[in-house]
Amino acid sequence: MSISFNLFSHPHQTLNDHLTGVKDIALNLHENHNVNKDLTDILEIICMAHDFGKVTSFFQDRLKTGNKSKLTDHGEISACFAYWLLPETWKIPGFLIVKKHHGSMENANDEMPLKIDILKKQANDILENSFDELNLIYAEVLKKNSKDLNEFFEFMDSMNERSLKRQFRKEKSSNKYNIEFFMKIQYIYSILLSSDKSQLILNEAYLPNNRLPSEYVEKYKENLKKEFLGRTGALKNNEVYAIRNNAFNELKDKLETVDLNKNKIFSINMPTGTGKTMLGYYAAFKILERLKNEYNLDSQIIYCLPYMSIIDQNYGELYKLLEYNLNRQPTDEELLKFHSMTEIKYNDYEGYDARFCFENWQSKIVTTTFVQFFNTLFKSGKNSIIHRFHTLSNSVIVLDEVQAVETKYFPIIKEFLTLLAEKYNVRIILMTATMPIILDTYELIPNKEKYFRRLNRIKIVNNTSETIQLGDYKEILFEKIGKNPDKSFLIVMNTVKSAREIYHYLKEKTNRNCIYLSTEIYPKLRLEKISQIKKMNNHGEKPIVVSTQLVEAGVDIDMDIVYRDFSTLDSINQTAGRANRNGFGDKSEVYIYNIIDDKGNPYCGYIYPPHLLDCTKSVLLENEINENELYGINEKYFNEVHNRSFGEIDDKVHNSIKELEFKTFRDSFELIKKEEWKKDIFINADKNSNEILEKLENSKDLSNLEIKNLFRVLNNYRISINTKKYDKIKNNLISMDKFDLEYLNIDNYSLEEGILDNLQNELFF
Repeated sequence: MSISFNLFSHPHQTLNDHLTGVKDIALNLHENHNVNKDLTDILEIICMAHDFGKVTSFFQDRLKTGNKSKLTDHGEISACFAYWLLPETWKIPGFLIVKKHHGSMENANDEMPLKIDILKKQANDILENSFDELNLIYAEVLKKNSKDLNEFFEFMDSMNERSLKRQFRKEKSSNKYNIEFFMKIQYIYSILLSSDKSQLILNEAYLPNNRLPSEYVEKYKENLKKEFLGRTGALKNNEVYAIRNNAFNELKDKLETVDLNKNKIFSINMPTGTGKTMLGYYAAFKILERLKNEYNLDSQIIYCLPYMSIIDQNYGELYKLLEYNLNRQPTDEELLKFHSMTEIKYNDYEGYDARFCFENWQSKIVTTTFVQFFNTLFKSGKNSIIHRFHTLSNSVIVLDEVQAVETKYFPIIKEFLTLLAEKYNVRIILMTATMPIILDTYELIPNKEKYFRRLNRIKIVNNTSETIQLGDYKEILFEKIGKNPDKSFLIVMNTVKSAREIYHYLKEKTNRNCIYLSTEIYPKLRLEKISQIKKMNNHGEKPIVVSTQLVEAGVDIDMDIVYRDFSTLDSINQTAGRANRNGFGDKSEVYIYNIIDDKGNPYCGYIYPPHLLDCTKSVLLENEINENELYGINEKYFNEVHNRSFGEIDDKVHNSIKELEFKTFRDSFELIKKEEWKKDIFINADKNSNEILEKLENSKDLSNLEIKNLFRVLNNYRISINTKKYDKIKNNLISMDKFDLEYLNIDNYSLEEGILDNLQNELFF
């Protein structure tokens, strides 16, 4: 007897077409990844089972009428079907994956209470109305797994909550849920989510095409060299220029011969200002090129940096690199910028389709933040994030300025990155000027120490043996600036209050061009100010820049003399890296002071962990430290950090993995903690921000995606202020209750220094 397919998964698609389409896409992705080959059958079962519950007459009626009820829910009965079909080892994980393919997986124990009455009504309905078509849809998978569909309904008839809990206790007692298994769960979950969405959008798997020749980087580098020579003249005797060339050639030679099967985790550890970013680009492009030529692997480059401000800078450089070589603007499929201030768009797609392709990282090169990358690893079971986890397979991941990661996360990062390399065929490039001890790496520039020893661009003058009041520090700065009218200055403070006091003092006492930067300056304006500083440097102007630590990692400004309030050694290194980057002229001075407030408390104590400050004090023993001595000091520092920091969250993380507590695990990893003493507000600073706020106020006819994109652009005007300052200015804030946002109009804000003084009686941290 011929049976047609009359059951639907979506209004215009049959259930059979959707299930087989999702399965085919998933298996195509899985085959392309060429990892976890033992999971093929598991993946097939889970994909075919994920929408099993849509066969009920309740759900079919919902498609026609739109009416919802508990009986139209399909996740839980689909999860039971997966549980029944799967082998013992995968019953519980498969149940959790399928149950929450439209939500996020919580802790396993919290998913156990089942709606037994609802499930049995649904099972009886399927048995009475859809058994024959169901048998046809699942004929192949049932035969392959030696199952009879009648047995499923017998299983459902006898099911009770205790049996599932008993099975889970049995599974947990076997101690099989380790990190490797946990990652396999994430891998299958992500492929299911991606395939489910791709089937409706593309009706095929997205497979990256990694044809990005390494010569692109070389050609672009040569062009930059010509431009640089045009600005600065001859570089024949410049030590920094010689180091950049030597290191690049050394890297090229290494990448020609390195065994990419044997070595998968690499490091580039070079001094600040020696072309580290270009080395990273070339290494990533070359490894990708070799993976294609030698192993026929198509994948992508994922370039990660700690801060959004330098993501924009990095994206801009990659954009110009591709544009120069392609002789056209790169598409989103060739280069994608991904962070919370990036508008959601993807080529010619619109709405939800564009959002999925964007958030699924469907591009040859993705440039993103550490937060977004590590969320992809550690936000276990989070539907909106984990769907892209499987795309990491075979990828080349660059972690630039890796020292910015909080040290307590090093052990879990080490375990996950090692597994990614070993089991998911990922190549990882760690880049820093001060490499922390995270992983054993293959050094792409093995003679790195000689480059650190050769450089002598700066001298650190260490004045931290005693503390100093802010007032006395102001006088030191004033005197030094007065003696050096032809020098630019960078003064980095630890708090907004202290930075602002220094700025006010120098602006009043000197006739110099002073520029202020802090987190009170909204992000769009920060980037404009940094661009202004760079232009001034290029034109030989000598500004005084007063800033908090936001100028540190990756901000490409070059100053003559630097003053820094005491901080951790990695921050001191980064600040020092803003001095004499190109090594022209005399050696620059970097002065370090330990500044205290009126209560005698060091400002550094408000910002940095005490154990990291102690580690810094223990290695900064000399009054004067030349740049060529920093390599050895950094090694001592990170050994100290290693001894004091590791193991802080290990037990909690491993216990949550063992118990399949997905929510507990993801909540354990917060790269950026929500600080309860801070409040977010927006600055209505210009025509653009005003238009966005007006659209949000009148957003009745806007889609969720349109609203989300408006907020992403508005984030360029967002600042965080402490609750004390918030209380002082809240009467001047305008509220938009429906979005729980508050903003300050430009009348009450200074583009020069942030929130105006007349809105508050005093300045706070």
